[in-house]
Amino acid sequence: RLETEEMKRRLLDINPRCSVTTICDFVTSENVDDLLDHTLLPLNTTVIIDAIDNKNEKTALIAASANRSIPIVTCGGAAGRIDPTRIVCDDITKAQEDRLLFWTRKALRQKHGYPKGVGKGVTNTHRVKKWNISSVYSTEVQRSVVNVDASSLRRCDGALGTACHVTGTYGFVAAARVVEMIANDDLLIPVPPRTV
Repeated sequence: RLETEEMKRRLLDINPRCSVTTICDFVTSENVDDLLDHTLLPLNTTVIIDAIDNKNEKTALIAASANRSIPIVTCGGAAGRIDPTRIVCDDITKAQEDRLLFWTRKALRQKHGYPKGVGKGVTNTHRVKKWNISSVYSTEVQRSVVNVDASSLRRCDGALGTACHVTGTYGFVAAARVVEMIANDDLLIPVPPRTV
């Protein structure tokens, strides 16, 4: 059974009047605009939760969402972490100890014109301006990899792996952020990219 269909079944068990549309597809840099414009926008999407574990696709989805003023909550990498109490939600510019979000921020700066912080060796006399992109990440230092012979770049089958109590907590924290935005009628509209 597909994960999307199982999620739909569970949501309808909770609330049979809930409107759930499943999309069995991967987000890519090539299809993200079509996916948003022809699938999500017609459904009056309120907020997007992103759990993509590839920086290129994650970057494309964040930029496309920001271009359309759709709030997004993005999840960082959970691999190599074991302490769910270290998981937080803050602006992507504040994320630390997360290589996936680091590379995503870098790509957002290079490909989509998001502002860079102060240069190396320059005294920071101001706060970095938030991009209004909520991100879920762990402040726990990721475990080191020694002699990994994994077939996957994500290393899900390798030394780092993921723990269900950690990945589940990422999901709960992301869901809590969405519920907070909707309940408080305070949707966080991302800063739009300035294409370079």
